Amino acid sequence: MATARNAALALAASTVFLCAPGSGCAGRMAAGHMARKALTSDDSAREVRYATMADAHAAFYSALNGVCTGSADGMETVWSHGTDVSDFGPDGRSHLGWNAVIEQFRKEAAMKMGGTVTCVDVRMVEGDGFGFTTCTEVGTGMVINGKPTALRFRSTNVFRKEGAGWRLVHHHTDQAAPMAAPSGSPAKP
Repeated sequence: MATARNAALALAASTVFLCAPGSGCAGRMAAGHMARKALTSDDSAREVRYATMADAHAAFYSALNGVCTGSADGMETVWSHGTDVSDFGPDGRSHLGWNAVIEQFRKEAAMKMGGTVTCVDVRMVEGDGFGFTTCTEVGTGMVINGKPTALRFRSTNVFRKEGAGWRLVHHHTDQAAPMAAPSGSPAKP
């Protein structure tokens, strides 16, 4: 059983590295995330352990595609739940602390934008307990405020090793006009 499990994990983890610059890889990342989740979790979503930063990165983009379809549930597993986490998302605001971060992803999920987000030109830098990824997020097939929308963001993600696994602690993208905070609604510093 352990040998089969290790082989499945290795195969799933390797899908992240098949994403060549300029190619979309959300489907491969989602498949890898599902395989890892099946092999590394119990009934509690918080018990999922991402053995590598690359696994956590893939899980985040799988969860982001879930947000597009109306569910922020995947964010529960990949994000650290600390007060020090932050999301500087396409709405142009700074969401500080786990409660603010998940609240924002739930708001975005409620938009039910549809479409997909792929991550291209991925670069990963990993240290002993921290690491980061940079990439370009490409959103296609989305409808925001009733209008077909294509999005393209530069993105930076910061990960921290917590216990036996990696968690996302910061996500930063460019601002997108269709998702910006309403006029007169100040962004948090």
